[in-house]
Amino acid sequence: MIPVLPSIAHAELLTVFMFLGAFVGTLVSLILAFVNTVQRHANRLLSVSLFSVALFALTSALLINHSIFLVPHLFRVNMPLHYLVAPCAYLYVRSVLYQEIRFHRFDWLHFVPFGLHSLELLPFLLHGAAFKIHYLQLLLVDVAGVTKQQEGLLPAYYHPVLKFVLGNIYVLMQWRLLWQFSRQAAPASRYENQALLRWLRLFTLLNTLLYPPVLLAMVLPVSGTSATIFAVCVLGSYLLLTSTLLFLQPQLLYGLCRAPAAAAVAGAPALPTPAAATRQEDPARAYSLSEERKQAYCALLEEFMLQQPFRRKGYSIKDLAAETTIPPHHVSALINQEYRMNFNDFLNRYRVEYIKARMGQVDWRHLTLEGLALEAGFSNRTTFFRAFVKLTGCTPTEYLAQVTPSA
Repeated sequence: MIPVLPSIAHAELLTVFMFLGAFVGTLVSLILAFVNTVQRHANRLLSVSLFSVALFALTSALLINHSIFLVPHLFRVNMPLHYLVAPCAYLYVRSVLYQEIRFHRFDWLHFVPFGLHSLELLPFLLHGAAFKIHYLQLLLVDVAGVTKQQEGLLPAYYHPVLKFVLGNIYVLMQWRLLWQFSRQAAPASRYENQALLRWLRLFTLLNTLLYPPVLLAMVLPVSGTSATIFAVCVLGSYLLLTSTLLFLQPQLLYGLCRAPAAAAVAGAPALPTPAAATRQEDPARAYSLSEERKQAYCALLEEFMLQQPFRRKGYSIKDLAAETTIPPHHVSALINQEYRMNFNDFLNRYRVEYIKARMGQVDWRHLTLEGLALEAGFSNRTTFFRAFVKLTGCTPTEYLAQVTPSA
């Protein structure tokens, strides 16, 4: 039998408020993840961030009115997801500003806290319903007991503090991304993307206001009940405001820019060419660059690549930006959206074509495959082999066997 447990003031009103926030937040998350057919990478990151907050709001509502006893296995399932809210929001802003279509090489590091907390909570989550119901009966005697988050290996309140610290670090990183973009982008580019930048600033501001209540609920000299009400109201308000902003601007909810159609590749082209050159431009597509500026940048980039800068080991996107005088974020957007590849693949395609053009030449036959790779700018044999197979569909040895040496 469930004992009589203390309840907080205005419990019914808070429950409705949180259920509403959870419902709207989940609906927006589903639209971003499954209905949206454009800018999938960015929108799915935003979907994960909002869904993590929505699930938190749902469990909070169930705890407030004690309905959690009906679904005890839902308790603490949302805790690891808290560590996804901030990094996914940051990666979302970055992917929109720089027109990214996939994760960077080390982006998995952003999800390490989520993975570690999931492993830490696994023993508790695997307990049966009877154990969790008994645990909740003891925990909810103290209204503030839920905020301690002590079911894992770390002592009470450690996880709320960690989430507060990490959340604010990511918020600062978001603001820095927006500042860098505004500083580096040309005035015409900023004008073309006013609505986009306004949304990203509002979204970052809402994220900024999301995390202080986590710490204030623990340090303010007020009752646990008042702190809980304060934190819950901020959480629900964040979901409703963010979701409302998206609903009021369908172009944001359904995609900030139109993703280009994937090109059918029967074989690797001799050199990368802009995707825009082989498809009709969608007028609804919102680029960070005007059409004239894109064409000028593409021409400048392709002319500069004839100088073979890719043969330098450790050549970076910052080097390319500095030597072409194209802002780094414009270089990134150009390669991702116009050439449909990341920077490493962009360089490696030039390197592979450089090697293929010389494989059959007599004066190059004294070099080993590793020598060819180093001459073209690859850092080692393994990286060369992987890039060659990825871009040509065969190994260097197989390709070399097909080449007739020229006199």
